[in-house]
Amino acid sequence: MKVKVCGMKHPENIKALSKLDIDYMGFIFYKKSPRFAETEVELPNTIQKVGVFVNETLEIILAKVKSFGLNIIQLHGHETPEFCEQLNQTLAEAGYAEVKLWKVFSIKSPSDFEGIEAYSFYVHGYLLDTKGQYRGGNGEKFDWQLLQKQNFSKPVMLSGGIGPEDAEQVSQLYRDGLIAGVDINSGFEDEPGLKNITLVHKFLQNLRTYEQV
Repeated sequence: MKVKVCGMKHPENIKALSKLDIDYMGFIFYKKSPRFAETEVELPNTIQKVGVFVNETLEIILAKVKSFGLNIIQLHGHETPEFCEQLNQTLAEAGYAEVKLWKVFSIKSPSDFEGIEAYSFYVHGYLLDTKGQYRGGNGEKFDWQLLQKQNFSKPVMLSGGIGPEDAEQVSQLYRDGLIAGVDINSGFEDEPGLKNITLVHKFLQNLRTYEQV
């Protein structure tokens, strides 16, 4: 199972987290977020950098790809399939064709899954979050049973309200083939943007244990 830790901003915290067995580290480029990332960081080659954007311009996204060395762009706003197509073209023309796109969909009811596949030609993955008041960081889960009725054409990362106690259930969703990975954030923080490394480490250990069941 792939694991992403999102909302990182403090260099020493990032350095400590980079020693753990994770696949992605997320940086939020949304100025209204308390986890807004400003400092460029170096990571091991084993960890991919994900930049999170909300209704941002092509120019600013491209600038962040260049300055932060992003591997993946996570679109968390009202971006259309046409915008994703434009973004892919912009990246390719600038020499960043290898940068992948993930589109976030906020879920509360079955109707929220409608229209997801309209993005399938333009993005490399879907991230499912919980519909709520804020752009991410609501700390709430949607009904994961809704995943049973879906048939996605792209890998799905599960997000929204996930905490240390959810390792077994998340692992079961992975074993059932419903998700490709998990995205954790506020449920593992001592304060916004500051992750509790011990909690993350224990969660990872539990995930790997349940994966073998």
